[in-house]
This record gives sequence, structure tokens and C-alpha cells, in this order.
Amino acid sequence: MKIKVFLPVLIIGLMMSCILKAQDVSKYGDDPETCAVKLSTYNEFFKQENYKDALNSWRWCFVNCPEATKNIYIQGTTIIEYFVENATEDVIKEAYIDTLLMVYDKRIEYFGQEGVLLGRKGLAMLKYRADDIQAAYEVFERSYELLENSTEYFALKYYMNTASVLFGSEVLAKEKIVEIFSKVSSAINYQIDNETNEKKKERYIATAEEIKQLFVNSGAADCSAIINVFGPQFKANPENVELAKEILALLESGSGDDCKLSDLYMNAAVLVYNTEKSASAAHSIAQGYFKRDDRTNAEKYYNEAINLEQDNSKKADMYYELGLLYYNLVKNYPAARNAARNALGINPNYGKAYMLIGKIYAATGGCGETAFEKKSINWLIVDQFIKAKNVTDDAEIVKEANELIGRYSSRFPTLEEVFWLTLSEGQTVTIECWINETTTIRCNK
Repeated sequence: MKIKVFLPVLIIGLMMSCILKAQDVSKYGDDPETCAVKLSTYNEFFKQENYKDALNSWRWCFVNCPEATKNIYIQGTTIIEYFVENATEDVIKEAYIDTLLMVYDKRIEYFGQEGVLLGRKGLAMLKYRADDIQAAYEVFERSYELLENSTEYFALKYYMNTASVLFGSEVLAKEKIVEIFSKVSSAINYQIDNETNEKKKERYIATAEEIKQLFVNSGAADCSAIINVFGPQFKANPENVELAKEILALLESGSGDDCKLSDLYMNAAVLVYNTEKSASAAHSIAQGYFKRDDRTNAEKYYNEAINLEQDNSKKADMYYELGLLYYNLVKNYPAARNAARNALGINPNYGKAYMLIGKIYAATGGCGETAFEKKSINWLIVDQFIKAKNVTDDAEIVKEANELIGRYSSRFPTLEEVFWLTLSEGQTVTIECWINETTTIRCNK
């Protein structure tokens, strides 16, 4: 077998010698003719995946004519990895790993592309020296510093990964993890936005999600760290929309609602909304202000969201939430009922809206002056809860409605009270004051 390889190698080597004589041979080292033969020798073995026999000739070229061709390094990683994987003694394996990492360093020295190659070297370090996370992290960090948005997608992910591990070991601070997440997520999103190949784009999107999960699971994704890093930046650049978007993404990745209720989040959200108005953005801002008990701004953004929303199902939800706002914060019961009725106008089967109207009537404390008049409103309250359970298949709503029907039915006027007012059970009456709605007389028996 070796004879079959050796003859073409000799021929190729002689041909290369002739070629070398006709050109600048400085890159082929002090012995260009031997370099040509050795290149051809290891290359033939490499093509056959015979890495054992390729090693000696490859090593000669690596040492004696390192600038001859980039293939010495491209093919060299494959050759040396073979020996790493097949080493039976730890000392020998470690020596081959050292050689593998040296291959990356020497390729950088002679052929450049430091940023790209450092990312790949870092991957090899994680594969074969996973216990030295600090070293791998520093390599990925340098790769990003050189390439930024052009950093290879896997290097971005492992930069985040190694940083998260070091944070868990208390080597890196929370603020540093936040800063790294900001940088790598911005880079991968840039690649997603500028990639035309659909398969690559899908890969980048998947990587972006992995990066996000690494950040969330790191334990560093809390509001205080994010606010400490980006609060001063936003204060210094309050009109920077791109920075605002970055802040929103970070805080939305944080744990709990506290992040999205912070001043930083709300101010960034309003800036982005004013630049790129949308129903979903206005709705999110409205919900934030509602949770902050800021009824004025919450009402403003609910109305903007409703006006912008084209999806009737979502619009009904917004009307319902606006009704909750008027009911809980403003105590404006007519406005709360009106919002709930608007939700029902879009979706007649919106059980929660009927539940809200029933609770609104219950919160009024009764209409009228006499005890009988105050009890009469319970008929209307129960009507709403009955409607709620009749239009929905939501078990939770049905359960709550039944409980409330039992509670408020027990507050109906008695048969005797109805009789003494010359009224009768089943008769239709109108409950006035601000409600002005008809119902049927029922008695608490």
C-alpha cells in the first residue's frame, strides 16, 4: 500500500521542485524541495484518512516550512485530533492537546484571521480541557473583541456559556454577565437580521434562544444588575431608541414582574413605542402602569392600544382590563361597566366581563335609601353571575360564579318584604340610581 502512495508522491515532489525553482521559495523554508515532497506525502495519506502515516511528514512541514500553505493548519487540526482521541495515556493525550492548540496559534501567526480562529480554538479547549473554563472564556472574549457582530455564532454562545459558569464560581460579577449578554445577543440578532440563507438564519435564531436561556439560568438576570449597568447609560442617552430596545430585551429576560415595573423599563418602553407605535407595545405599557397603580398613564395607553388593535379578541381583552382599571383603581363604576360592556359587544361570550359587572354592582353598596331598595340590587348582581357561567366553559369562572350566586342570593329581600310592598315574585322591575337596569324579583326563602 505504501509503495502505491510513494510513487505518485515522488512524481509530485519532483514536479513541485521544478515549480519552486521558477518562483519565490522563501515561504517553503530553508529546504523547499524537501518541503514540497513532505507536503505531497502527508497530503496523499490525509486524503486516505490515514492520519498515522501522515503525521511525520505533516510534522516536518509544520516545523520547517510553516508558511508553505494554510492547509498545514486546516488539515493539521484533523490529524492531531485523531491522535488526541486515540491516545491511551493521559500524558501523551495532553501533549497532543498542546499541539492542537499550537496549530491554531501558528495559523494565526502566519495567516491571520485571529478573531475567527480564536473562537475555534476556544471550542477545542472546551472539548478537551473543559476543566479550564477561565482560559476558554478569555479566548472567546478576545474573539468577540476582534470580531464583534461578525463573531461566529457558536463562539457567541460559548462566550456566554463560559461567562455564566465563571459567574456561578463567583469569578465574574453580575454586572459583567449582563454586559456580556447584551453584547452577544446584539451580535447574534445582527446576524439574524442580515442573513439571507434560511438554514443559517434558523441556526442563528436557535442560538439566540440558547444564549437567552443561558443568561436567564445563570442567576445574574436580576433587575438590580441590569439597572445598575444600563440605568446610567439610558439617563445619558434618553433618546437612544436602539439602547432602549436592548434594555427592554434584557429586562424582559429577567425574573418576575419587578423588572418590567421599573422606571428604566417603563421609560424605555415609552420611548420605543413613541418611535414605533403598535397595539401590543401600548398594551404592555398600559399593563405596566396598571401594576404600578398609575391610573392616569394606564388609562391613556389602554385607550391607545384599543384604538390601534385590529384583532377583536385582543381588543376585548383590553376593554376588560380597562374595566378592571376603573373598578380597582379609579372606583369609577359607570366607566368600569361601560368598558366591560364594550368587551361583551365584541365577544358576547366573554364570561369574565359579566363577572366584572356583577362585582361592580356589588361594590356600589346598594342603590336607593330604604333597606328593601338596597337589597334589590342583589337581583342584578346574581343576573350577571348567571350570565357569566352560561356563556363560558371555563371551569374556574363557573366555580366562582356559583359561589357568588349562592352568596348574593342569600341577600335577596324576603317574601314578606316583597308582599308588603304589593310586589310579587317574578315581576319585572327597574333598579335605578346610576345603574338603570331591569331585573326580576326573587325572594330569599
